[in-house]
Amino acid sequence: MRRVLLALLAGAAFCAPAVAQPGTQPASLLDQSAHVVISNGLVSAQVFPPGENSLYKGTRFDHAGVVMHATYKGQDYNDYWFDRYVVDPRDTSRQPGGAQTACCAVSGPVEEFAIVGFEEAGIGGRIFKPGIGIFKRDSDNPLQFPTLPALNLGTRSFKSSKTGAHFVHDLNDKESGYGYHYVKTVELVAGKPQMIMTHAMTNTGSKPLVTTVYNHNFLTLSPGSEHLTITAPFNWAATQLLQPELVKLDGKTIRYIAPIPKGVTTQSVMTGYGDSASDYDFRVTNTRTGFGQRIRGDQPIAKINMWSIVTNYSLEPYIAISLLPGETKRWTYTYDFFGPGEK
Repeated sequence: MRRVLLALLAGAAFCAPAVAQPGTQPASLLDQSAHVVISNGLVSAQVFPPGENSLYKGTRFDHAGVVMHATYKGQDYNDYWFDRYVVDPRDTSRQPGGAQTACCAVSGPVEEFAIVGFEEAGIGGRIFKPGIGIFKRDSDNPLQFPTLPALNLGTRSFKSSKTGAHFVHDLNDKESGYGYHYVKTVELVAGKPQMIMTHAMTNTGSKPLVTTVYNHNFLTLSPGSEHLTITAPFNWAATQLLQPELVKLDGKTIRYIAPIPKGVTTQSVMTGYGDSASDYDFRVTNTRTGFGQRIRGDQPIAKINMWSIVTNYSLEPYIAISLLPGETKRWTYTYDFFGPGEK
């Protein structure tokens, strides 16, 4: 339990890859990274496989299952929330003016795991960032993204179909004792405006694997989150003060009553949920356009962070993972897309 609490704190056609150039690039160039387009005739999306020519090479988010431009009836649910990005091989710089470095230059439903073994490693020791690999600990901040290069990236496989994609990541690091077999599948359901992400993680190492995982979501349903409502099965409460002129908590509903100005952030850890997986059930709706998304998980919520700026709204529900050697954890997210007049 203590480790869990510490972790809480803490066929389809390929498009040709772009040739990486140094310096600042327009965000739209990321579309040229190698990807597959999946579609069930109702929803389409771009899925980016990991690898040398992958869109995402940062040290924050899971390299498996980066999904962007999920589109339903012409509405892009996961467009870019930044307009520029910076090629930074060590992923260490922080650029002013909204340009994103490798750590965060990604959009769409994308997951992040908390670092495993941070305290135990000590400075210079080996730490495990699930979804990415083994790194050298070089800071005292467990929330800081690891510095490239990785010490061990493991091995990966990827395959796709017209409607989905399948990712496998195997990593065994004898020096640290950490290892896992991680499988993730993204599938568009036949005949429904629905996307399902399934996961299975097995601890193949010699040490316990204790972490948390959340999906950043990065929804682009409304500029400035104007007209957005976010409903839940429970009454919302915020642990940090939210701007009353922008956002209002109204029982089970969060309402954005005015657009977020450029340069302003609304952010808080949100509470009110219970121990049941049925509380992982959210509905984000643009009440002006009628487009929205229902987001469900099949695990109890460990934490919720809410973050929004002028270009996107992100609801980030966390789940806890605690695996002894040989144990397996499975979890699933279900995304339902809906438009005007639909429920």
